[in-house]
Amino acid sequence: MKHIGLDLRFQDGYDMEVTSGVVQYARSKNDWILRGQGPWFSFGEDLSECDGLIARIESKEAAKEVHSFQIPVVDIAAAVRLPTLAQVHNDDYLTGKRAGSYLKSLGIDHFGYCSAEGLRWAEERLRGYQEEVKRDIFHFSRPLGWWRALFGDDEDLSTWLTLLPKPIALFCCNDLSALKVQQQLKHLSIAIPDECVILGVDNEQLVCELANPSISSIQIQCSEIGYQASKLLDELLAGTVKGGIRRIIEPGALVERESTRLVSENDEHVNKALLLIKARATSGLTASDVASNATICRRALEIRFQKILGSTIWKEIAKAKLSHATTLLRHTTDSIEQISEACGFGSTHRFYTLFKRTYQTTPQGYRNREQGRK
Repeated sequence: MKHIGLDLRFQDGYDMEVTSGVVQYARSKNDWILRGQGPWFSFGEDLSECDGLIARIESKEAAKEVHSFQIPVVDIAAAVRLPTLAQVHNDDYLTGKRAGSYLKSLGIDHFGYCSAEGLRWAEERLRGYQEEVKRDIFHFSRPLGWWRALFGDDEDLSTWLTLLPKPIALFCCNDLSALKVQQQLKHLSIAIPDECVILGVDNEQLVCELANPSISSIQIQCSEIGYQASKLLDELLAGTVKGGIRRIIEPGALVERESTRLVSENDEHVNKALLLIKARATSGLTASDVASNATICRRALEIRFQKILGSTIWKEIAKAKLSHATTLLRHTTDSIEQISEACGFGSTHRFYTLFKRTYQTTPQGYRNREQGRK
């Protein structure tokens, strides 16, 4: 019989799902017995006495420790990369590319990344993200343990989030970092997703669904990682492969939730028009521009806007301009005249008139009230 050790913490969905893939493979073998240190295994199990090990290795020190066991080891974390370490892991570069492609499609001009310090998978996600968005990226990095402490010292994060240009798209290296960012944004009264959209990785359902607003996330095929790690370990035990072999698993689907859902309408023509308005409302966009970009005539598009939104194309453009104006009033010291110009209003008088009609106060009154709350 082969005693297969699982050096996993079993404290998050990643470990649970990887283990499900390991169990699936083990059931196809008559000679595998799984050992570990979690609640489903014997406590105090000495993993060094196993025949092989599947481990979540998150530091070079941990890699050296398991190497000292002198048994075949397959790492499923990809936090460090060593020439002798066999690994099966998510394609983190492609994950970053997919995040960038999706966030760009939302029509936002500013991009940020929240990273786990010193971990290879987090660096690879940033590399793919940067290559896809082709823009300067605002970067905030802390050790993984800092992100896991959801209610720790958050002053630096709060300051960073406050100073970011708005609206901005934030790609977070995993769901826990996305949750911590979301909590801080709510504390700072920074609107999600209008001022800041958030995208995580792992798609841990409880974390993402219980958050308010719920968090969009890229699914990692953890079960497949566990299955392929088991298969590779079996090959190492049989001596059919040797050395630091790496097998990379493509990420799964991007699950969209409230934290990135700038537009929630089901009509594809209205949805496309609203995305265009979100992206270009402050750049002189007109109702005619929106109509000419549609694949149906202007009259048909106006009817759909009225039926679905109870509004017109022009009103939605004005609404997007005013929404951007409220962001600038809350988070900048720009003058009212500068904000009027930045938001694409033809005159400051026109800006005042529309703003007061919509918010029942002047732009300066709104600024005083919101900054007073902070």
